[in-house]
Parts: sequence; C-alpha cells; structure tokens
Amino acid sequence: MSQTWQTEQLHARMMAAHGSCNLPELVDLYATAANWAETEGDVDRCCFFLTQAWVYAMEAGSPDANQLRNRLVAHGRDVETSNNHGELL
Repeated sequence: MSQTWQTEQLHARMMAAHGSCNLPELVDLYATAANWAETEGDVDRCCFFLTQAWVYAMEAGSPDANQLRNRLVAHGRDVETSNNHGELL
C-alpha cells in the first residue's frame, strides 16, 4: 500500500467525518495523521494534527483529550498547568 494512497484514504475519511460531524472519528483520524507526521519527523505537521485532534476530543468529551494535550506539551506547543490541587490539567 503506497503512502500516497494511505494519505488520500485518510483525507477522504476526514472529509466524511467532518460531513457527518462524527467527533470521535475526527479525533482518531487526526491523531493518526499526527502519528504519521511524527514518524516522518515533521513536528510542525504532527502538532497541527494533534491540535485538531485535541480540539475535537475536548468538544466530544473524549478521555483522549489529556493524552493529546500532553503530547503537545512534550513538543513545546503548550505549557503544563495545574489546578489548585496540584493535578495536571
């Protein structure tokens, strides 16, 4: 399976998920795109997709939101914060 074909398939699935407002699917697809970009060493593209996945995860109330944000923090795209109880947000 070629990378171009995989990318085209991912894009088509993203467009379908946007069309149906399928937030859990959008989280998964953008996280997948972020993983691919990270594997290729493209941190900027990775973080773009992570941001999209994080926004949709928060909107959907997904438990993946914290993990996605932590990846952004690890790449220096957000800062660690804590609430008044010392728990990371």
